[in-house]
Amino acid sequence: MKEIKNRLELLESDLKNLEKTIKNKGAYGTIDDWLHVLHKSRKIEEFAITQLAILKYTEKQNYSA
Repeated sequence: MKEIKNRLELLESDLKNLEKTIKNKGAYGTIDDWLHVLHKSRKIEEFAITQLAILKYTEKQNYSA
């Protein structure tokens, strides 16, 4: 969980920096920059989905026991 929090904080920081740049200078970043942001957000989403699936499975096992 600590790792995912760190990733989320880094992504949030990156997005805040991009937002500031966009406000000051207009469109910013290359296609590769945005693909990198998209890749990071997908990884976080995949991890969250996995964690939710594990939690549901363990809850189901606890109710069955």
